[in-house]
Amino acid sequence: MKRFISQSNERGAVSLFVVIFAALLMTVVTVGFVQLMVKDQQQATSSDLSQSAYDSAQAGVEDAKRLLLLDQACRNGTAAPTVNCATIATALTVAPGSSETSCDTLARAGIVGEDNDETIIQQSDTDNASKLDQAYTCVKVGINTDDYKGQIALNGSDIIPITGVSNFNSVEISWFSREDISATTTSPTIGFPTTGADVSLPPVGSRWQFNYPSLLRAQLIQTGDSFQLDDFDDSAAGNRSNANTLFLYPSATGLVNKSFALDARRSPSNAPQQVRCNTSFVDGEYACTVTITLPNPRDGDVANRNAYLHLGALYNGAHFSLRLKNGNNYVQFNGVQPQIDSTGRANDMFRRISARVELKGDFTYPEAAIDMQGNLCKNFTITDAESGYSGTSTCTP
Repeated sequence: MKRFISQSNERGAVSLFVVIFAALLMTVVTVGFVQLMVKDQQQATSSDLSQSAYDSAQAGVEDAKRLLLLDQACRNGTAAPTVNCATIATALTVAPGSSETSCDTLARAGIVGEDNDETIIQQSDTDNASKLDQAYTCVKVGINTDDYKGQIALNGSDIIPITGVSNFNSVEISWFSREDISATTTSPTIGFPTTGADVSLPPVGSRWQFNYPSLLRAQLIQTGDSFQLDDFDDSAAGNRSNANTLFLYPSATGLVNKSFALDARRSPSNAPQQVRCNTSFVDGEYACTVTITLPNPRDGDVANRNAYLHLGALYNGAHFSLRLKNGNNYVQFNGVQPQIDSTGRANDMFRRISARVELKGDFTYPEAAIDMQGNLCKNFTITDAESGYSGTSTCTP
């Protein structure tokens, strides 16, 4: 009788390796997941601190606005008796050779207090806001600026006081930047509504293509030390005028120097002044730049020139920049659009911002003698009798 004996010898090496590699894989996945969680948490914390530092810098800007408004009230003679105007004026005085005040301007003016050379922002103790440890460490104010920057919407306008630190005789206007068309395309090319000497003027209220610079209406309103209302009606001999208007038409063949003596009110309405513009933004921040020579005020008092520039954008909106010039030299604006440089902190995260401030007050400058939404009806009567002004006539627009 034969007997068959079967033996199986298994050492378990394969199973052991499977277990080891499975454990290693789980370890790698777990460590990777933990690292991703830690990284996301760090990014969230950094983002929160960055925004909190930005908010701290914004708080410095708002406190600087308070200082500028108090300074404006002091200069206008409307400040409250409790305001120390001398201290404010001293704090806003720029040191020789510098273009802006020192970091402790707000503390020296008495607007805020400082702790270890920084201003702690008021925080609530009832939540986690106090853990952010927010403060602004440096706020500088530049009263006089090299330029004035602004934005005009389609068919909108802006009135800018043009006041320099010294005499000036021309103004450089630049308009239509990359920001005006960046929402439509990432590779902007500047186009023009027409070529050559002929101009095309569609009805007011319509719009050009998105990459066409706007037609800019530039209106100068100025006086000397004294004036009468009829001084705004016409010019006088010797390049003297208190009111002038130019329509600046974007073109590839225009000029870069103009004069307000080319008043549009004394020219055909279909003959605006063509300004040579660039075909791309490679050569500068703005597509169009023109330097316009200013006339003297009617009374000839250039030293006491009180001037405003009324800019309007037709057929497209535009960002713009203004610079004052005396001959070939640039002249700074005097307190027209102060610049605030503020640095904020949240824990060990710092953010620095720069802001421009308008000091026009709450007064809204009128854009026209009559502003209405409906139709307008006008009656003209010439008579030498009082009964002619009785107002009995009717007018249906």
